[in-house]
Amino acid sequence: MKAYINANIYTLDDNNSEAGYLISESGRIIELGRSFENSKYFKSMREEDIIDLEGKTVVPGFWESHIHIVDGIRALTELNLRSISSLEQLKVKIEEYAEDLGKDDWVIGHGWDEVRLFGGSFPDRELLDRLHKEHPVMLVRMDGHSMCLNSRAIELMRIEAMGESSEVPYDKTGKPTGMLFENAANKVAQEISESFSDSYLVKLILKAQELYLQNGITSVNDICTKYGRLFDMYRKLQKQGRLKLRIFSAPHGEDQESIEQFDERKGDETDSLRIGPPKYFMDGSFGSRTALLFEEYADAPGQKGLQLIEEERLKDILIENEAINQPITIHAIGDKAVSIILDCIEETRENNHRDIRCRIEHVQIVQDRDIERFRRFDVTASFQPVFLYEEELTESRLSKARFHKVYRFKSFIENGVNVIFNSDFPYGGGDMPEKKDKGRYIGFEPILGIHAACYNQLNPAEAVKPDQALKCYTANAAFANYQENYSGKLKKGYFADFTVLSEDILKCSPQKLLDTEVLYSVINGEIAYMK
Repeated sequence: MKAYINANIYTLDDNNSEAGYLISESGRIIELGRSFENSKYFKSMREEDIIDLEGKTVVPGFWESHIHIVDGIRALTELNLRSISSLEQLKVKIEEYAEDLGKDDWVIGHGWDEVRLFGGSFPDRELLDRLHKEHPVMLVRMDGHSMCLNSRAIELMRIEAMGESSEVPYDKTGKPTGMLFENAANKVAQEISESFSDSYLVKLILKAQELYLQNGITSVNDICTKYGRLFDMYRKLQKQGRLKLRIFSAPHGEDQESIEQFDERKGDETDSLRIGPPKYFMDGSFGSRTALLFEEYADAPGQKGLQLIEEERLKDILIENEAINQPITIHAIGDKAVSIILDCIEETRENNHRDIRCRIEHVQIVQDRDIERFRRFDVTASFQPVFLYEEELTESRLSKARFHKVYRFKSFIENGVNVIFNSDFPYGGGDMPEKKDKGRYIGFEPILGIHAACYNQLNPAEAVKPDQALKCYTANAAFANYQENYSGKLKKGYFADFTVLSEDILKCSPQKLLDTEVLYSVINGEIAYMK
């Protein structure tokens, strides 16, 4: 039994919204109240089991409901391109990175932005060859929806065998340019990641856990892990007591092998490790100009993006999953992509509506008429507030004339839609602000997301209040995962998962919010991180 006392606790429980202490036992909350001295456990508790929080603010543990655990840490530990702004600097970084590689090892970089690094145009194999040709090179764009390969990588991955298409463009010489988009890019990335050793992946998982706990995250949706192998690693680490996080790991919906591998593991689910809904992709991204729009891109006349799933196929997917009472998660950034998904849901569910909580991820631009349809079909709107730092990119792709249709957080909430906030790390996001310690935010931190949603809106009419943003990182995320009776709030019988903060984030100034530090992350009533 543990008691956390002398605190400013926001429970998010409508019947008991604030408290001064909470007591946990066997991983669950057994009591909350205003004054610990009035607790029935006050006289019986050992002094060493009482933690004085000295008036600090407590909120339910943050839920990172859309993140890529392994790829996120790879983006930080492999060649990180986000801070590189010239070809000269890139060449030096690649050479330094390649010094410790074997002759057949890959140079893998993450996070390039064509405006910052390549003069506004996508790179090609010839440019990468000039930078480095001794090793195969794969540089992934910051949105994860496109990449560029050098000639050696093109040969090793047999890119010419894919044939020319919108996802594998060729140049005037009849050869692949080196740029790959969407499914083609994903295929290459997955083939490379299959070669990683278990020991390397375990190292990445534990490093990710360290970063998440330092930022108050206690539950994670590893949104599209594809391989059951990762689920097995999570399970093994949790059995060993090395992994504290609650993880919802999900397969890739269009990969039958992935679906089968996760189906085989459903018997291994626990309170701390569960299988989430399969993820599908309706379109791409703004950055790669593959998000599916009703109107053409402002900086690419005639282009409206890519539709990755045809309507009839999506209807089949919805019907097949609904037959087994399973929701799905669908990536859709463009307004046309979102509208097509809702059309298909309407056609397949209007006569057979059940509690099937599908999610649409990103919804970066949306038509007015579609907001109400999210509520009518109980579809969760999953947003990444950190993408608000992509102001220049959003303006170049859409123009400011369409800003009133982007990032419609407030409209969705006021229409009764379940809204969740997350990061999609390592993808997306622009220049991050400074932290209190003069370092910079990385891009997945819930405190950063709350600040962006409340105070950094590109569409100011859609800014939300801090208490609304907090619910999007806690109670609403729990609901999206069918955990509303166990998680996302602090109340009797719920998991004792909570975060202790240096500031009262519901009342402090915008700058104080950015300066907020996580002091403790608590999971199952036990301190998993302490500053």
